[in-house]
Amino acid sequence: MAQDKCAMKVNTDSLILGSWVIPNGAKSVLDIGTGTGILALMMAQKTDDAVHIQAIEVDESAAQQARDNAEMSKWSKRISVHHQALEVYKPKTKFDIIISNPPYFEHSNKPTNAFASQSGARHSARQTGLLSPTALFQFAANNLSTEGSLYCVYPYRRMAEIEQAALMSNLYVTGCLVVKHDSKSDPYLCVYRFQAQRADDANCEIVAESQTEEAYPSLNIRDHQGEYTPEFKALCRPFYLKF
Repeated sequence: MAQDKCAMKVNTDSLILGSWVIPNGAKSVLDIGTGTGILALMMAQKTDDAVHIQAIEVDESAAQQARDNAEMSKWSKRISVHHQALEVYKPKTKFDIIISNPPYFEHSNKPTNAFASQSGARHSARQTGLLSPTALFQFAANNLSTEGSLYCVYPYRRMAEIEQAALMSNLYVTGCLVVKHDSKSDPYLCVYRFQAQRADDANCEIVAESQTEEAYPSLNIRDHQGEYTPEFKALCRPFYLKF
């Protein structure tokens, strides 16, 4: 997969996120901030042949690269990439799955070499300014189908903030995977599934009231020898040729 035109390259977070999605017969899928197009391609692989995946990307170069990657894949007729910001995107249908690996780094409060050296595109791809959690959740709440799901990732340290922001848009955690680099590391990532909780929706179960690591299942990427764990391999095997 080509990624030379994208500020943010294919990473483990996206691979875990896409692998963790359960399609549940989804008929419509949207990838927000598609970047290289990796999540759109993963969703095409995981869904039925009749499912068309929409993908939007605010960066023009990244959007073109996502188109190129889609066109070179076996799912080229099933993926449409739009160079568009979320706030101006007006979908014609509701989505059964909305997926996003959003920019989730807060702006630095003081200048550092790392922030100062970022290119404009990379800075936009990494910082929350162009796609805040509130904007993502409000869009999802307005554009998910009745039993639709929003899948996304955010840092573990922001768990309470993110879950509260989702609640403000009437979205509830119905699945969460806490990710660690290895068993000795602190958690660094939460992979989320959010759904709208409705009184008549018996299939939408809130999995936890408290925001704690123990409330959710966890995944260690590597073992103490630095090798991928069996759990990580099992989750991501459909997308890793070497597994």
